[in-house]
Amino acid sequence: MDRWDVMALCGIVLLGAGLCLLAPWLGLTVTGLVLLALGLSGSIAAERASARQALIDARERQVR
Repeated sequence: MDRWDVMALCGIVLLGAGLCLLAPWLGLTVTGLVLLALGLSGSIAAERASARQALIDARERQVR
């Protein structure tokens, strides 16, 4: 579990907690949505970087 997974998990928890409350629900819900979006976009970016590095490594092995 990396930092992006933890951030997305915190976003989901805050989203759920915010939707269960009556008064301060908007702040928690928005914070949860922002953390969830950051966690997902960071995870996607990390996966793309990993795939890009794997392609670069494969090309280097192919050239040799």
